[in-house]
This record gives sequence, C-alpha cells and structure tokens, in this order.
Amino acid sequence: MGLNLKGLVTLSFLATGGATLLVLGCALANYNWWPIFVVAFHILSPLPIIISRRTASDGYMSDPYSGRCVELSAFLTAIFVISAYMLPIVMANTPIGAPLIKWSSAAFIFAGNTVIFLTIYIFVRLLLAEDNFSGW
Repeated sequence: MGLNLKGLVTLSFLATGGATLLVLGCALANYNWWPIFVVAFHILSPLPIIISRRTASDGYMSDPYSGRCVELSAFLTAIFVISAYMLPIVMANTPIGAPLIKWSSAAFIFAGNTVIFLTIYIFVRLLLAEDNFSGW
C-alpha cells in the first residue's frame, strides 16, 4: 500500500478542507487571528516520528518500532497534538471577562485540527510504510 496519485490528491483535498475550517474559525468570529498559531503545531507534529524513524533505520536500534527514541517521538507528537487542541480552549477561557476567541471559533478550529491531523497521520503512515521507506 503505497502513496499513489489518487491518494495524494485525496490527502490534498483533506488538507485544504482542514485549512479552510481553520481560516473560518479565525475569520468568522470577530476577525481574531490568534488561533492561526495552531499551524505551528501542525507543522511540528510529524517531525519527531519522521526523525526517530530515520534514526532507527540507520542501525542505531535493531527494531524501528521499539526503543526509547521511538517512544520519545510518540510522546512529543502527542504533546503537539494535544497542544493544538488545548490552545483554542485556553483562548476561549482567558481572560475571564473578555475571552480572546468565541466558542464558535474554537469549534471551527477543533474541526480543522481533526481534519488536518487525520491528513498528517495518513500521510506519515503511507510515507513510512515498509515498502516505501527503502527509497530514503
């Protein structure tokens, strides 16, 4: 199961839909663009797994799915994903009297996060599949 053209086009449509939801969450409620900082977590989330897989394949560890490096990368990825979901919650709750964003904006950002992280997960799984990994 590799990454073919049909799969790549599908992933690009999913990423575009997620980005659209993220921009809608920023633009519709009071034109507040603070939630766009979630994009940093989208960029950083696949990096630990890709780096640890690359390190594991260089002979550093015998099995690429075991070891401290892979567990640390999964932990860091989980931190990035949870942070992307928690940032809109923090923005919607603080300050108490006048929050930075509305909950409707946070809902769009949650939906955008879900679509974008699903796209990233599928892409990384297909990219790091055993049959595709030999080309690195």
